[in-house]
Amino acid sequence: MKSKNICFFLVCTFIFFNNCFAQSNSTLGNMKQEAVLYADSLESKNLINNFILQFKKEINADLSNNLDLKYYNLAVCYSAKKQPDSTCYYLSECIYASSRFNNLILTDTDFDFLHQNSCWEKIVNKVDSAYFALNPGISNEKLAIELYHIFLKDQHARGLGLKRKDETITNVDKENLKRVEAIVQKYGWPTYSMVGKTAAEGAFLVIQHSNTAVQRKYFKQIFNAAKDGEASKESVALLIDRISIHLKGMQVFGTQVYRVKNSTTGKLGTYKYFPIKDEANVDSLRKEFGLIPLKQYYALFGIDYKPGVK
Repeated sequence: MKSKNICFFLVCTFIFFNNCFAQSNSTLGNMKQEAVLYADSLESKNLINNFILQFKKEINADLSNNLDLKYYNLAVCYSAKKQPDSTCYYLSECIYASSRFNNLILTDTDFDFLHQNSCWEKIVNKVDSAYFALNPGISNEKLAIELYHIFLKDQHARGLGLKRKDETITNVDKENLKRVEAIVQKYGWPTYSMVGKTAAEGAFLVIQHSNTAVQRKYFKQIFNAAKDGEASKESVALLIDRISIHLKGMQVFGTQVYRVKNSTTGKLGTYKYFPIKDEANVDSLRKEFGLIPLKQYYALFGIDYKPGVK
């Protein structure tokens, strides 16, 4: 075993058997960046048509520059016009151009109106085929696709950080958990080599979005998979922090933040982070688990991080 893996194992073992886990059981990058359009942000038919003309002109002028993004934005424009045939056509072109937006295609709420259209099944099949192409050699293709779609359901329910949250999020989480637990009981923890990284991430997200008892129940299996390079170290860190905050009120890696309600408006405002157990050494620990430095991480939430200063 490499020294790095030994260090990882010792750190996790210490954390797992620390008394924060000795208590009784208790109850991915927002891809939709500014360059990608939101259907409900297109205020008028003229604006939509202007975008369509712009993107088609850019495609004809330069076929090599962000072609997939332009096709994606064209699909969004036609979804705003509620034209399913054109929307599906440009989604297909986006998939052919690259796989970069595949996950987003199946989770973007802009395309919900297509889900009952006959073309949607073809779009889903194309994305599924691309998943196999991106994950050659996985040992259980049927399970991989099921868990990949569980990942997509989880993200769709949360809007993938987009304009809204699905009202059925609780039901989705409950249904996903029931299926993931059955899968783990039959196959063990779904590993990278078994189902591919995104599908394995789907299983992890379901556990992460469950209660503390469920998180603790599957922690060892996720930890063992990560130790063998078959799951994400970052996932282990996230899970440790979620469990530790619930049981001890503090975190180990600093991954967890929360929003403070504005006393004047009553709306959620600035972000803050939960107390960190060993702030002096947290960045070296984060590095061992593949996480960026805290100052850089917290800057993503608008927090000007200064160690020891809340």
